Amino acid sequence: MITIAGVRFRENWKVYDFDATDLQVALGDKVVVDSERGLGFASVVRLKRQAGLPIVAEPEPVQIEQGLQVEEEMDIMQEPPTARDSGKRAPKTLRKVLRKATEDDLAREAKNMEREAEAFKTAQDMIAERELPMKLIRVEYSFDASRATFFFFSESRVDFRELVKDLAYKQRSRIEMRQIGVRDVARMIGGFGPCGRELCCSSFLKNFEPVSIRMAKKQEMVLNPAKISGVCGRLLCCLSYEYEMYDEIKKDVVGMREAAVKEKKEREERQVTEERKQAEERLLAEEKKLQEERLEQQKRRRERPKEEPQFSSKTEKGKELQQERKAQQPPEQLRQRGQQQVTQEKPQTPGQQALPQQEDRGKSGKKKRRRFWRKKKKGHQQDENKV
Repeated sequence: MITIAGVRFRENWKVYDFDATDLQVALGDKVVVDSERGLGFASVVRLKRQAGLPIVAEPEPVQIEQGLQVEEEMDIMQEPPTARDSGKRAPKTLRKVLRKATEDDLAREAKNMEREAEAFKTAQDMIAERELPMKLIRVEYSFDASRATFFFFSESRVDFRELVKDLAYKQRSRIEMRQIGVRDVARMIGGFGPCGRELCCSSFLKNFEPVSIRMAKKQEMVLNPAKISGVCGRLLCCLSYEYEMYDEIKKDVVGMREAAVKEKKEREERQVTEERKQAEERLLAEEKKLQEERLEQQKRRRERPKEEPQFSSKTEKGKELQQERKAQQPPEQLRQRGQQQVTQEKPQTPGQQALPQQEDRGKSGKKKRRRFWRKKKKGHQQDENKV
């Protein structure tokens, strides 16, 4: 059985596996390991046992942002890949844990921490003097103090050659400047997110996974930058945790929506067809009623007796018809008519009779005058014609 110890060099760094078969180590122990950059001081955070030989492990890359592009680089304690193995990396055997940390190792680590604080202060002063557009984040010394790594953030490329020369002269060690992205800044500094818990990148995340606005849209979140952005100003890493589940659920929801929409359309079509049928039935009923009314009117007209043609009393036919009707009428009606005629032909009073006679006289006088003047005019016309 082989004991594999997962160690972490710094608080917010990734966990690396080392072979600790020859030692008895426990969780939380400080150990000295043989890294690719020399001796390293780390703490044990994980232990597991595995059977079989040899053990082969490939170091996982750490993603470090460069502006908007994300590039994969090796961690600080590992050498960058060469041009030969840029395409494929050959599997490497696990390196070993050399020993448990002694008091001298702990004292050396404490001294390195003091050196890091001093180097950070001097580097900040030099950056301010040169007015370089960069922000210093952290300084880290290797265990043997032969190399100092300065991590800084900048939105553009910085010419720090003169700064490196001055730092190497003052610190008396090899200087390495490394530009990091916004996410790595949040990982190194640490803090608490909007959820109230420690930042995922500084607590348990190994690598930065790509996060897009599509994930927020898929989860139907409010697209407010203040609500979907983390401390680093980029999209929250936790948007990618439940994206796959939401994607699967959305597929089912889409099918359910399509079925609901289809059912709704069918219901509307049925309703429209029923309304059309009802309208057609109403029209047919109204037409039937109209036809029945017309038939009834025609029947009534046929049933009515034929009326005799009316002729005026002045014509001969009219006189004949009046005589026939009188002959057909009963004697009682004739008597009544005779009485009515008698009442109409009664003599009027003398005053009443004088008025119409005078009117007749006036009318006859007017007619005589008109005739006179007509004759006179004719006479004049004849005399003129003779002349």
